[in-house]
Amino acid sequence: MDSYASKRLGASIAALLLFMLLVRIVYIAVDEPRNLSRPSYILKGLVMDHPPGAAPLPPEPSPNWPVALATADVAAGQRLSEQCSACHDLSAKATNQIGPPLSGILNRERASQPGFVYSEPMRSRHDPWTAQALFTFIRDPQLYVPGSRMSLGGIANAQDRINLIAYLQSLPGELAK
Repeated sequence: MDSYASKRLGASIAALLLFMLLVRIVYIAVDEPRNLSRPSYILKGLVMDHPPGAAPLPPEPSPNWPVALATADVAAGQRLSEQCSACHDLSAKATNQIGPPLSGILNRERASQPGFVYSEPMRSRHDPWTAQALFTFIRDPQLYVPGSRMSLGGIANAQDRINLIAYLQSLPGELAK
């Protein structure tokens, strides 16, 4: 290859790279706009859409738990639990991950998983994880326990939360020792 052909090839490659860079910049500017007036907090791919201390959600009626759990769709709850498994162990092994394990969570004391370092706001709560407490917490974790490190933005649909709690109730396991 002569000198002239080498220069043409180098110039073509440089022009292609410059074109690709400009396309990427335009793509980011047009297709990935950032809303700078409303911050998002990101942890492991999960997004919390509101900052801690946001306005409370409107009240909702408390389910009749024996009936709600007996008629819940456990399979739908299992599908929803895939969101949880990004940070929590759902197996009977009950190992600590980004969050504490969820097997055996119903009626377990809050902040009681050995070896897991809970946030101060979570440690300051002493009520157990009843179905009602989980129902309220999962709706909006940051509003239920302000300052919690839980990054899930919440599950608004009440039936989805009931299904998820029914699935968590079906998991085997005791607190890991």
